[in-house]
Amino acid sequence: MIDAHVHLDKGKLSLQWIQLFVDNAIKKNINELYLLEHTNMFTEFMPIYEEMAKFNEYQKNWVENKKRNAISLSEYIHFIEEMKENQFPVKIKYGLEVCYSPLYDEILQNIFKNYYFDFLVGSIHTIDGWAFSHLKQKWSEADVDVENIYKRYYEIMLQLIESKLFNGLAHPFSLGCYGVNAETNFSQTYEKIAIMLKENDMYTELNSGLALNYAIKNFGINEPMLKAMKENNVKILTASDAHKPEHVGIYIEEISKLI
Repeated sequence: MIDAHVHLDKGKLSLQWIQLFVDNAIKKNINELYLLEHTNMFTEFMPIYEEMAKFNEYQKNWVENKKRNAISLSEYIHFIEEMKENQFPVKIKYGLEVCYSPLYDEILQNIFKNYYFDFLVGSIHTIDGWAFSHLKQKWSEADVDVENIYKRYYEIMLQLIESKLFNGLAHPFSLGCYGVNAETNFSQTYEKIAIMLKENDMYTELNSGLALNYAIKNFGINEPMLKAMKENNVKILTASDAHKPEHVGIYIEEISKLI
């Protein structure tokens, strides 16, 4: 089994820290790990958070804090190269989870020209600057125009795929993090997303992060969207969105049955 979405950011980038994730992977019968870090960890990506920082004071402070603690991509690449010299009992791929906004395609293209990763997965954490998934900005249907927010979310998702910058699309229903769903039937949109993923040879995820962090047990996708992915033969990878070793592989067996 694969856990295609595992973060190391809660500890020091080191062999000892990775080994804890590997040990827990073995306990959960996981034989392949995709290790990835959010782009907000790295100095080179700070310009893609300008839109988010301008949205409100909380988000500005959040971005400023990330800037203060950011490391260079070269440091991360050096760490990856060192880790690839080790033999682990599970297969490991090293990549990035890229916080996507269509404003910054050119910046991303220029960065990716200079660095190699095993994979790049695009994810949507903001809608026109609004960071909808932050626990400190919890919202309900009374706070937003739900139908238009979902429409815009999927428009950005299509732009993410069209950019051809990524190997995969992370947690494609993360807007449902607080259990607020649109009434609009987006079946045609899901079909278009699935077709475009297939045409661009991109995978998507069933990701237990929503269940883990928000107690929303849809595994990062909804039923009609999953149906569209399966009918169009999109590659679907199981993922935990773990940030701690003990969360590796969580719900993976359950997710595998859905696929």
